[in-house]
Amino acid sequence: MPEIIKATNLSKSYQQIKAVDDLTLTVNHGDFFGFLGPNGAGKTTTIRMLTGIIKPDRGKIIIDGLGSDEREKIARLIGVVPESRGLYEWMTALEYLQFFANIYGIKGKAQTEIVDSLLSQVDLTARKNSKIGTYSRGMRQRLGLARALINKPQILFLDEPTLGLDPQGQEDIQNLLRQLNREGVTIFLSSHLLHEVSNLCSRIGIINNGKLIVEGSMDELRRKTNLQESYRVRIEGDLKALGASPFSQQITKQKSDLNATDFVFQGNTESANQLLDLLRKQGIPILEFSSESDDLTDIFLSLTS
Repeated sequence: MPEIIKATNLSKSYQQIKAVDDLTLTVNHGDFFGFLGPNGAGKTTTIRMLTGIIKPDRGKIIIDGLGSDEREKIARLIGVVPESRGLYEWMTALEYLQFFANIYGIKGKAQTEIVDSLLSQVDLTARKNSKIGTYSRGMRQRLGLARALINKPQILFLDEPTLGLDPQGQEDIQNLLRQLNREGVTIFLSSHLLHEVSNLCSRIGIINNGKLIVEGSMDELRRKTNLQESYRVRIEGDLKALGASPFSQQITKQKSDLNATDFVFQGNTESANQLLDLLRKQGIPILEFSSESDDLTDIFLSLTS
């Protein structure tokens, strides 16, 4: 897919502290890109440069073919949910979204339709006439996302969008983000919730000490870090039917009952698929096959600890 975000050799320092150091990354049209790193790694500074809030000391940024000096055109392409929401507490949610719709030149019936739709999507219709100052943290999060969608952006930048939400709120926002991505919106997500990134993102970049240290799909990250994943497997019968299996050294924790055998298999995705193929060829019914590993946590810790 063609590139929609291209950053080359970005650097940004604050006095003597280098927040981002010669960072290069690419995000393609339609990606759901996860951006990870420890506290202070440079994630927020990178997002602020990509969205035009601050200028890099060095480097080049291209957003959908536009140079970073074309800020007004870029602003119409993107939506941003920053770490600090910038909410106007004296306004109601309805007034707040109407205000931003006016900024984008959305008027009349079109404004009413999009504002009502967004309030419904983030489950704030019942509180649309309440002052934002009375909102809980989770409600503020949802309103910030609605604001970011007011201009129907092609690219959505999110910095910790579900922080402070209860499990149902997190699930609702994640489902909305999945739907937006299916509709063609490119999403750039920064989050400390690794399970959220693992569940949502098609590609992931990890930054540490201002440097991008790895980038790619989950399979690519596994290969780059040589991660061995654990799979729980339950088959009908016993392992004798496998004969002299080439996978015997990767099988541990065997447990059998009258009709089935449970075991743990350790290997990469390719070897796990080869094991499944062998079981099928031998006519051994597979009763259960599931991953036991938290892949992204293992990858993240191995690269940043």
